Amino acid sequence: MRIKYNINKKIKERVREELRVEKSIVVKERLTAVSLFVNGMLKKDISINIGRGNNYVGTWISAYLKGGVEALEDHRGGDRRSYLTPEQKEELRYIIRNSCPVRHKGWDGKIIVDLIQYLYGVTYTREGVYAVLKSLNITYKIATKIDPKKSEEKINTWKEEVKKN
Repeated sequence: MRIKYNINKKIKERVREELRVEKSIVVKERLTAVSLFVNGMLKKDISINIGRGNNYVGTWISAYLKGGVEALEDHRGGDRRSYLTPEQKEELRYIIRNSCPVRHKGWDGKIIVDLIQYLYGVTYTREGVYAVLKSLNITYKIATKIDPKKSEEKINTWKEEVKKN
């Protein structure tokens, strides 16, 4: 069933002004679709132009015309709280920065997953561990192979520097 909307000049001006002042990129994309619609473009053409499905475009238009720009706000995802408390995170940061695993050359995602599981009883994926490390301002890098042509002296110097940090 097709819905007929009563689009007048006032609605067009309101959409244009809201589009001009909107800061959220998600709402701005949705307002753009609404703007194209109120200015005469068909929903199927809008969906092709902005690269979204017809259902999305129709939902955005209906939501806007019923509830205004507030109805276009992004409500996806939710709260991404960490499973670790701030105290646990600080303890983890201290452990990673000031120690080295016994049987390994350094920390990696798998070892940190196991460490968190052992210490706090919380299971993370490797990607989750990397997000925790990022929140702790700990950077990680992927190891590269050591060139056999490099001098042993440079390698030993590097190893000493790593142990100090």
